[in-house]
Amino acid sequence: MSITLEELSFDRNIPRGIVHRESIAEVFLTDAQQTPDGATFAAQLPRNHSYFSDHRGTATTYDPLLLIEVFRQVAIYYAHTFVGADRSEKFIFGAADFEILDEETLRIGACPGHCVIEAHVVHEKLREGQIIGLTLEMVASIEGRVAAREAMTYQWMPSAAWKKIRKRGRESLGLPPEHTIPPVTHVARMRPNSVGRHNPRNAILANPELAGPQLNALTIIDTNHPSLFDHALDHVPGMLQFEAARQVAMAAANATLGLDTSRMVMHRLRIEFTKFGEFERDTVARSTVQADDDGRGALADIELTQDSDVIATGWVHLKLLPVDVWTMVQ
Repeated sequence: MSITLEELSFDRNIPRGIVHRESIAEVFLTDAQQTPDGATFAAQLPRNHSYFSDHRGTATTYDPLLLIEVFRQVAIYYAHTFVGADRSEKFIFGAADFEILDEETLRIGACPGHCVIEAHVVHEKLREGQIIGLTLEMVASIEGRVAAREAMTYQWMPSAAWKKIRKRGRESLGLPPEHTIPPVTHVARMRPNSVGRHNPRNAILANPELAGPQLNALTIIDTNHPSLFDHALDHVPGMLQFEAARQVAMAAANATLGLDTSRMVMHRLRIEFTKFGEFERDTVARSTVQADDDGRGALADIELTQDSDVIATGWVHLKLLPVDVWTMVQ
């Protein structure tokens, strides 16, 4: 069964709690209807946003990370509403494979974008006959044209089980059971344009080092950031790790290949989260890039580490926008 654009409502945000958001302004889903093997969702894409609109790839296009956030909200809403995961359950995201299918659909029009997301269940994780995790394949269309897809693997658990796992994991690292937010230390924050941003606060890498072909940089954990830390967390969130992966890939492509970040767009991202990222440990982002054979982009291996522990690994494919007048727009 296919649900059309006309059958979905774009009139108001869904309740913020069901997608784990505090700010109504950070909720993009507006409607959802169940289908035999998943659900169809509606989302309104903002034309101007302090975080998602702050990218050098041109302010006339939607940020790929905005679509990743929409997919994240779809996954959480689906688990709570159509699987029955309790609102108190804690979520763990295991892996994501995101890809832009048609970059022309990301061009911002005269009105906020009408986005329809078709989500299909491709795998269920069961425990004693109960669903405790999913792999969703999601496809987003903007104004009726297919724009992007993402496969996401995630699971959830009761709060009591979460606390036990977090306590055991932190103690194995020599950390106290309860997390703390370390005081901000002085860092040499990277220039926004070197990581594809305009606003310095949205540039989250610092202290860069070039070791041969590899770029290493410290990830800034700003728990007061209104979008990356919309609500209180006890670990480094996945969205911040997505951003760190993109920024270190762009910085490496700029530093080692001389590619202009004002023309680079994240076309694909594959990432696996392997360990919890703790606030009290430095998170270092690393990337090594290779130019595409046609010279129109680059493939970047990325890794996020805390001491000797890898907390996330994967790769980013960057594509260069064609030169036109739109790339000159701030």
